[in-house]
Order: sequence, then C-alpha cells, then structure tokens
Amino acid sequence: MTAILTRNTSTEICKMHPLQVLILRHKQDKDALVFEEACARAFEGASNASGYLATGEDLGVEIKRFDAAPAVLGTVDTLLNATSHTLVIVILDEGGVQDATFVDWLEQCWQIVRASGQRHQFLLFLQDERTGNKLRNAQPNFGTLQAITIQQLGERAIRPALISLRSLHEARVLLAQDLPGDGKHQPGWLMFFISHAKLDGLPLAHSLLHVLDSIPWLKDFYDARDLESEPDWQQALHEAAACSLLIILRTDAYEERPWCRQEALWAEEYGTPAILVEARPGLAYPSGDLQLDRMPSVRIPDGNLYRILHAAIRQGVRYLLFQQRVLQMKANGTFPAGAEVRAFSDAPSSAALLRVCRELLPLVAAPGSTAFVVYPDPPLRTGLFEAANALVTAISPAIRLVTPKTLATAGVL
Repeated sequence: MTAILTRNTSTEICKMHPLQVLILRHKQDKDALVFEEACARAFEGASNASGYLATGEDLGVEIKRFDAAPAVLGTVDTLLNATSHTLVIVILDEGGVQDATFVDWLEQCWQIVRASGQRHQFLLFLQDERTGNKLRNAQPNFGTLQAITIQQLGERAIRPALISLRSLHEARVLLAQDLPGDGKHQPGWLMFFISHAKLDGLPLAHSLLHVLDSIPWLKDFYDARDLESEPDWQQALHEAAACSLLIILRTDAYEERPWCRQEALWAEEYGTPAILVEARPGLAYPSGDLQLDRMPSVRIPDGNLYRILHAAIRQGVRYLLFQQRVLQMKANGTFPAGAEVRAFSDAPSSAALLRVCRELLPLVAAPGSTAFVVYPDPPLRTGLFEAANALVTAISPAIRLVTPKTLATAGVL
C-alpha cells in the first residue's frame, strides 16, 4: 500500500536519518559475541545464508557497537537523539553488571528511552535470570524494563536467530509508528499474510503458522481462522492483503488458484512489502504472468522456517525505511508546499501506478495543484520509465513520477 505521508513529530527530527542501532555487550562477555553478530547481521545482511539466518542486502541502517560505556562526544542524550529513532540492544551478563560505569551508562540510556515517547526503544537480553536480579539491585530504575532472558529462547542453536528476529521486529515497530493507519488496521504493515494454495500448500502454511504462533510478539493473518467472523470475507481478504507483509508460498498449484492469483495481484497493486518462498520442487516451469520477480525470494530445502521470517521482516524494515525517508523529504521542503505525495518502496508496476494516480486525480483537480509518486533509485530503465511516465501523464499532467535523485536533478529542491 502506498503511504499517505503525514507526521506529527518535529521538523528537526524529520531532518535526521530514520534509524540507528546501538549494540552494547560488555567486553568480558565473550559468550555474547554470537548474539552481537546476529543482531548486526540482521541489518547489514550477508552474501550467503548460514544457520537460521537469511541472506540479503545491507539495509543501510547505521550500526554502532560498544563493549564498554560509549566514549563518544556529548551526552547520552546526544548519542540517542542523533537520528529520528534509535534502537538500543543490550546483551548483558554478570560481568557487565559488576561494571558500575557500564551499568550507570545503561541506566541513563534507559531513562532517555523511557522519556522519548516511543521515539526510541531499549531491548535488553539477559544471559540468565540471576543477571537480571543483580542488575535491578544495582539500579532499581531497571525495575520497569521488560527484559528477555536468553536461556528461555529455546534450544541454544536457535537463540541467535530469535534475538536477530526480535531486533528486526523492534526496528520495524519504531519505523512504522509514524505512518498513518486507517482506524481499522495497524499501520506499517506489521502483520504477516500467508498466501498459499490449499491444494498443495497447506502443510507448509500450517508449519509456518505454528512457528509464528510460538513467537507471541509477531502477528499473522490466516484466512481459515481470521475470516470466520467477517461478514464480507472477500473485502476482509482484500484489506488484509493490501496492508500486510505478504509471504507467498509458491507451490506448483499456487499460480493456478484464482484467489492466490488475486492476493498476489492486490499486493502488486498496492505495492505492499512481500517475499516469495520458492517451494516448487521441479527444475523447469513455463513463464507466468504474475510479477513475482519484484519480491526477494527464499528457498528452504532444509526446512528452515526461521529463514522465511528473517527475510520477511528484513523486507518490512527495508520498506519502512524508504517510507520514513520520504516523510523526511516532505518535512524538509523537498516537495513543493501543499503537494500530495505517495511513496512506493519498490519500483511500481503499471497496475500500481494506475491505482495511485486515480486516487490522486481528484486531489490535483484545482489549478496549480500538484502530486508526486516517488519510488527508490535507481529509476526505471529506458523504455519502462517512458511507458510508466506516459501512463501517469495521461491520467493527469499534474502528477509526476520521480525518484529522490531525479527529483533533485529536476530542480524541485
């Protein structure tokens, strides 16, 4: 879904980078290195998938790692407020609790986060419950902080993946909170929508749903369960596909099923964040007419369902980062005053452009009014851009199709 770009925070905040992540681990805690690496890789990506984590591009989030109280210029407040949102990830053991300077810095950081009005977030992972008890004894102000005990995150091998997932999810929540909702659905595409063919995709869908249900801080939409109380199930399905993070389970039957096709077409039309799980076992298939190649794809020949969630949440963060950047462009005066702005986080298809331009048409009816449809660089390649631009102009010359770079080059700044 394209975002209607509004924001209630100050212009000063809007001029900053959308997100930074601070990862703190005490230098004596060598066991926490694997968790620190998992958190960093969640945002920085990797060229090859390994373990339970997916591969992917660098999301462009600034990562700062510390193994002691950060010796940076300025105050703790200055460090945290250097960006629009800061996610503080702390991995703590008993050695860290015994370092009074380290604990005092963490306490200052927590108080600033707590008073930030949800602008920032503090994510505390404890090696065990005893560490948490000692921390609260050393600093009673931590009594209100909901910490996560690493030992309770399942088997040892899966813990780095779950910490990585939680870190990505918290970043997604921070980035989504400034986006407007419609009063019915949660803004920011925080809910997973599992699109699957019941003819041959049920076992995989049920397995993925089971994993999602085991992670209480994640939310999902599953038609057989969530449509039971809806008077108009088709409208409810449409709305869910348009405002969720779509996970397409591409089995052999998927593209032949009418409602699977419709869900994929809705996702394309609204530009929703989506990933493709390639679950077809064959070596060769005919071409299809669904534009599924716009989505990152994941394979799970080893049955690693956490890789699906990891890739999906990374796609959600990437999507929201661009929405936030466009919010900042609007707040900075990049677009003319009063201009309507709609943002896609991927290059829009013809169907997406047609929908958004029809939505904008009554808003640019007045003389002198203008609207922009913006998507990330690089621009569409030669031929595709001309065709897309012709479609937009044919609907209304007052609507312009731009990227941040083409907008700057055109002298609108």
